[in-house]
Amino acid sequence: MPRKTFPPGETIFQQGDESEEAYWILSGSVEISIEAPQGRSVLTTLEAGEIFGEMGMIDDQPRAATARALTSTELDVISEADFASEVLHNETRLKLYLETLFERLRTNAALLQAELSRHAAPATMRPHAEARLAYAGGAPAAAVAQLTLETTPQSATLHPGMRPVLITKFPFRIGRRSDGEHGGFAARLDLALSDERPYSISRGHCLIERKGDAYFVRDCGSRLGTIVNGTQLGAGSTELTGQLQPGENELVLGTREGSQQFVLHLG
Repeated sequence: MPRKTFPPGETIFQQGDESEEAYWILSGSVEISIEAPQGRSVLTTLEAGEIFGEMGMIDDQPRAATARALTSTELDVISEADFASEVLHNETRLKLYLETLFERLRTNAALLQAELSRHAAPATMRPHAEARLAYAGGAPAAAVAQLTLETTPQSATLHPGMRPVLITKFPFRIGRRSDGEHGGFAARLDLALSDERPYSISRGHCLIERKGDAYFVRDCGSRLGTIVNGTQLGAGSTELTGQLQPGENELVLGTREGSQQFVLHLG
């Protein structure tokens, strides 16, 4: 199986290209984006252990998105003939692939829900919603030194002894801890939070992304949604992504009436 290395910023494949190969990330990170009517929109960032490009190869359709190396990235190049042996019949890679696939399905469902809500919203609200959905084209925030997450008085009793979390990798995935779970979303979370029934936090609730010097929170199709600085994301909202501002940012996982409330410090 051939192996390729892409320098930062190099395009791996372009939206509309023929689909002949899939890629397994050995090291580095890859940005997946699409060209939409509102402009270029970043869908996700993939890291080591994840696979991409396989759907177009399987259904023999042109690439539905563009893949670009964000850092120096090493990839295994998987042909259609090798896909079964290298992924489907490889227990370790199959497990990681299924986790990635389920997350994509959740994200696509959330995007569809937001799009349906946008069309149902009054016309005066649509430009604002479209701008939020196409967040990648927005003006970047000022450069910052660090990003940390802390509890608030509402959430401190649920997470006793929790220290401020310094966020240095992106995307940074946040979700509910599942006791005794050794795979699935638990293996993909960067911050697994305790919760009790009725749950406010979904297993794969939201993630924090970085685009240049701008930082965003994106709801991942959670059941109750996410609130960032008073803006509802997901859960029937027309918006999925909220940009963080320098200073303190409010982050609520679930409803405002719940106790899963945090502060994101940017600066």
